[in-house]
Amino acid sequence: MKYKVGKPHYKLSFIYSFIIIFWAVFLIIYSPFSGMNICGFMLIFLIIFIFLPSMAFCNNIWEVDEYYLKYTFYNNVIDKSQAFFKTIFTRNMEYQMKIKLDKIISIHVTYEAVPMLFYGTNGYNVIFKVLMKDGSSFSFQPIVTRKRKEIIDAIEFLKSKGVIFKDKYHILDQLDKQEALSYYLEKIHGGKK
Repeated sequence: MKYKVGKPHYKLSFIYSFIIIFWAVFLIIYSPFSGMNICGFMLIFLIIFIFLPSMAFCNNIWEVDEYYLKYTFYNNVIDKSQAFFKTIFTRNMEYQMKIKLDKIISIHVTYEAVPMLFYGTNGYNVIFKVLMKDGSSFSFQPIVTRKRKEIIDAIEFLKSKGVIFKDKYHILDQLDKQEALSYYLEKIHGGKK
């Protein structure tokens, strides 16, 4: 059994890139100014090597199987480009973090408030803090998709493998409810002040 949460957005990134590349080719062919030709070529280069990989790998991706919890998050353009082209040519997704399930003590479920500068308010991210038997820990954002069933199935699978979830804010209970999770986290955050 394997549960994957999140995925690269290949189709959407190719569609947007094709539209912008079409516009750049239009600039190159029909522009009377040589400077616009250079802009068109630069735009095509930027689309292929920066925009396309960044759009495809804009979310976190995590997976759990019988033995491992795997997680990846590409936070810079170079990593996204390398992962994009490697995944396209090898059809194999490489994860940055790979943890054996039997090495996990527990997963603490918490959240963090993130300032949304243009809106003048906070957004909220759910955080899984994984505590290991060797004393190390790492954190990641598990909710990377609107498809909550993927997340719930992966969490239930982890529980069935003996992974203990410590959820003092009862965030996991809110996943299968219709209310937006951000509203619930805002209520919690308002009560902590």
